[in-house]
Amino acid sequence: MNRYTPKGGAIIAGLCLFVAVQQAVFMLGWVALVPLFITLFGRSSLSPFRAGLITGATFCCCAFSWMITGIPAFTGLASIYGVAAFLLCTGLFSLGCAFVLRLAFLIPNPLYIAAVWTLAEVVLQWLAGSLPWFLFHAGNALSANLYAIQPVSVMGVTGCSFVIVLANALIAKAIAQRRYKLLWFPLSLFVVFMCWGWLLLMLFERSQPNVTQQPTFKLAILQPHIPPEAQWDQANGNALVQQLLQQERQCVAQHPQVILWGESAIPWTYSHTDDLVQELLRTSDPATITHVLGMNTALSNDVVGNSAYCLLPGGKLAGRYDKVTPLLFIEQPWQGWLLPFFSANGYAVFPGNNHLPLRTPYGKAGILICNESALPGAAAVTVRQGAQFLLNLSNDGWFRETYLVKSHFYNARLRAVETRKDLAINSSNGRCGLIHASGRIDEADLVTIHPNNIEPIAVRFPALPICLCFIVLITTIIIHQKTKIT
Repeated sequence: MNRYTPKGGAIIAGLCLFVAVQQAVFMLGWVALVPLFITLFGRSSLSPFRAGLITGATFCCCAFSWMITGIPAFTGLASIYGVAAFLLCTGLFSLGCAFVLRLAFLIPNPLYIAAVWTLAEVVLQWLAGSLPWFLFHAGNALSANLYAIQPVSVMGVTGCSFVIVLANALIAKAIAQRRYKLLWFPLSLFVVFMCWGWLLLMLFERSQPNVTQQPTFKLAILQPHIPPEAQWDQANGNALVQQLLQQERQCVAQHPQVILWGESAIPWTYSHTDDLVQELLRTSDPATITHVLGMNTALSNDVVGNSAYCLLPGGKLAGRYDKVTPLLFIEQPWQGWLLPFFSANGYAVFPGNNHLPLRTPYGKAGILICNESALPGAAAVTVRQGAQFLLNLSNDGWFRETYLVKSHFYNARLRAVETRKDLAINSSNGRCGLIHASGRIDEADLVTIHPNNIEPIAVRFPALPICLCFIVLITTIIIHQKTKIT
């Protein structure tokens, strides 16, 4: 019976890791890896490589299961493509986990293990920016707790991942070696981390009235909730247009200064003479409302930009942002391979070339489209270029019955606190609202934005936690080598 225990620990860790990170279960994040690490610290017959395979595969069975039905649904292709994508992604991620654990347990030191794990997350972020289903941060488990999320403004989600993995490793090592008195180390780490988070929140909220900023403004979030599979054809096109116009009239009645639309809210390419655009402006112009409108840009034959337009009253174009990181294989082809959305008419998306914020009458708006809210670098770059608040346009319709809706919203929460910017999110068929720079959440349709010019440490020095991890890595290696010699 004992020979099955290590495998059981690896499976339990995979399940716990999925629930903690993808469902944002705060307390579970601090112990999710303990069943796995106990096995490896205990020198069981299960090697770190095999343990990583089992944990990774278990995690993927939960995290990638949406592909089996989701890919056929949003591409119109046969079910076999969904199964093939699931198996391929599961195999790649599991192998990655196996190699990381094998490397991490070359030196059974919790600091070394946490450093290796965190640097592996950084590498994955760099490699898979266009494949958001691969993006993984142990620190994401903190995103549902207001106090635990505050340190991301200093050390980013990368630094928080280090703390989470370190706590798991300290607990596991103490239990595996039956040195239970050493559990006060991870307990102290947890208490200090939470107290630090409380202090950061208190200091930030107290300083807010003294921060030089532009006046606040009201923003309405237009949520038509049109299913993404809906076809804008002669049969139902007029009904869908009337639904949009009705939603706009409801927003105008709330007297906002800005209306925020979702990603590709109008599913064709932009033209200043477009009949629907003109009708939208006709309704909102008397109230002098600015629109931030998700609509594609025609670039060449069958190639578009996934864009956000800032339209001033009267229809004057204040600026356009093109999504810099399109979804690989779905929006942007790779080596000729493309699985386009069922309703996208075969268009491919050409990536934008910068993260410059849009200039609005109420401040500079940093734009994040869809999966870009999962990229810490995307938010940090636009803030360094002057963004005073953030807007996330998205469409979660294809995944509305999955955990991805919640995960997307809490990723946006991380970006708001990392940058200390109010972030309004309009995700059609998903969770919408305002995430304040403090991390507090307001899921109303009409919200108040507080622009500011703050650049927290996580924005100014994004490489700081990476450098610290390298220092920890090198230090532990040197200490280990010296210990072996003596």
